[in-house]
Amino acid sequence: MKKNILLIGGSHGIGFSIASELNQNHNVFVASRTNEGLDDLSVTHIPFNALTDDLDMSLLPDDIHGFAYCPGSINLKPFKMMSLETFHEDMQLNFFGLVKVVKAIVPRMTESSSMVFFSTVAVGTGMPFHTSVAAAKGAIEGFAKSMAAEYAPKIRVNVIAPSLSRIPV
Repeated sequence: MKKNILLIGGSHGIGFSIASELNQNHNVFVASRTNEGLDDLSVTHIPFNALTDDLDMSLLPDDIHGFAYCPGSINLKPFKMMSLETFHEDMQLNFFGLVKVVKAIVPRMTESSSMVFFSTVAVGTGMPFHTSVAAAKGAIEGFAKSMAAEYAPKIRVNVIAPSLSRIPV
C-alpha cells in the first residue's frame, strides 16, 4: 500500500530531495510557494505559503502517514545587528508556521504515522551569528519533545538537526 506523505516546502533543497526519494513508492503531496522542478516528479503540488496561508485540507487525503516540515530561514548576523523583527520573522516561518500546519493535520495522522521537523546543529552547540535561527529551531525541538510524549505511540515525532548542506540539483 502506498503511504500518503505531506511535505511542507518540497520544491527546493532538502524538501525537494525528500520528495524525489519518496515519489516513486508513495503518494507525495508537496505544499509550497512554487512548483519549480516538481513537474518531473509524480507528486501533487498544493500552492501554500507557510507565512500567510492556511493549508487547504480538501486537497489532502483523509489519512496521512508521514509529514515533514521543511521551510527554514538562516539570518546569520551578529546579535547586535539583528532587529527584533528578524527574530519575529524567523519564529513565524520556522515555528508558528509549523504549529499551524500540525494543528490542521494531526486529526488525519494515522496509527504508526510519523512527523519530521528540522532544527539546526546551532541549537545544541551554540554558534556565533545564529541567535535568531537557533532560537526559532530551539522552539521546534521543545515542541517536538512535547508532541512525541503526548501522541505516543500513535504518532512518532522526530527532529533532524543538520548543519549546512549542499543538495545536488
